[in-house]
Amino acid sequence: MPKNNTPQDKIDFFLLSAHELRTSLSAMKWLFKMLNDGDYGSLSDEQSAAINQAMQANQRMVDLLNTTMNAIKNDSIIPYEKTSLNLVSLMSEIVKEFSSEAIQKSITIVYHQLVETIVICGDVERLRIAFHNIIDNALKYSAPGTEILITLSLQNSEAQLVIQDHGAGIPSDKKSHLFEKFYRAENTTQQGTGLGLYSTKHIIEEHAGTITIDSTEHEGTTVIITLPLAEQ
Repeated sequence: MPKNNTPQDKIDFFLLSAHELRTSLSAMKWLFKMLNDGDYGSLSDEQSAAINQAMQANQRMVDLLNTTMNAIKNDSIIPYEKTSLNLVSLMSEIVKEFSSEAIQKSITIVYHQLVETIVICGDVERLRIAFHNIIDNALKYSAPGTEILITLSLQNSEAQLVIQDHGAGIPSDKKSHLFEKFYRAENTTQQGTGLGLYSTKHIIEEHAGTITIDSTEHEGTTVIITLPLAEQ
């Protein structure tokens, strides 16, 4: 008799398949970048435009896989693997990962770490996804020539991460829906799954933290995340 797959078996199969697909998409991304940088010869304006379109489509697929995989992980029984980590070092790595994209979009990311070490207990990969989601949103909705300010500090014996942009902002009547699954603001043409903030809130709360968003349409958005320190 055929073996009946459990829900977890199906989840594991999907996550494995999605991971393999994401790996292939990442390899394609670097190939596109090499072509666009002229590593294989100069391109005409028309060829360069076509490569840029392919890169954007590739990135949308990577984003879709990342947010979908994370939403499934959050809703499944996959446990968090929490270890002691330095939040300052993790954020430094993440900010560097966005440096090239920020330069391409003519957006300045300013990172202030007000202390050298903030030790928390957390799942590194899930926290990385949560912070990626917030910074990615800030880049998506910010106009060229603007600044994204990221500040990491200790406040009231907690780690506090503040990410402030000067982007499109959020209409006041839509703020209550921000953390709903599949919700996307209507005042933007940016594509997305509507899973980013939903997943981020779930991750932060699983770490006994909080996330709040203060936003004004046409002026920008400030996201404040707090996380408890690791027990001494």
